[in-house]
Amino acid sequence: MSSSQTRANLAGIRNSINKPLSNAEEVWPILFESLPEEFLSKDGSLTAEENAILLTLQLYAIHQQGSSISVLMDENEDNWKNLGYSLNSLRKGDDSLAIDRRFNTMITSSTFDELSHHLRQLIKLLKAKSDVKINYGKLAKDLYGFIRGNKENVRISWAQRYYSYNKKENKEGENTNEK
Repeated sequence: MSSSQTRANLAGIRNSINKPLSNAEEVWPILFESLPEEFLSKDGSLTAEENAILLTLQLYAIHQQGSSISVLMDENEDNWKNLGYSLNSLRKGDDSLAIDRRFNTMITSSTFDELSHHLRQLIKLLKAKSDVKINYGKLAKDLYGFIRGNKENVRISWAQRYYSYNKKENKEGENTNEK
């Protein structure tokens, strides 16, 4: 992320965390400029789409901070590579039980605000401990699903990828454990 404007935009997004959106005018153009009309609120309260996109932008801004290498997963990656897949990389080493507890606390969040808080903490850990990328497009869809009442599907999907065995390609390029 070399452009000074890009860095300024990411800083503005990070500064919007834990602020009412009405006091975070630096994020308004980034959030609202490209949204389709049907995603925009008619009454000034945030829609599910706006909430999901805003949190995704905030998480991306936290993750990307200080790195010149993109933290975005390649768009050609498999769509099943969700947040759980990315967070799985934290399970290596002696503190895997502590990471598992944090993950379980996050996925059992009952509200979007609670989920947001735990996600920010896990993204900070991920940023500090690895160079793993995240499929932020998929994350935004999952967050939208969580808000719209599909919490169980999101939880199971993330847990499946988080707890699954690390699938690696063998030397011949064949996938040894995938369907």
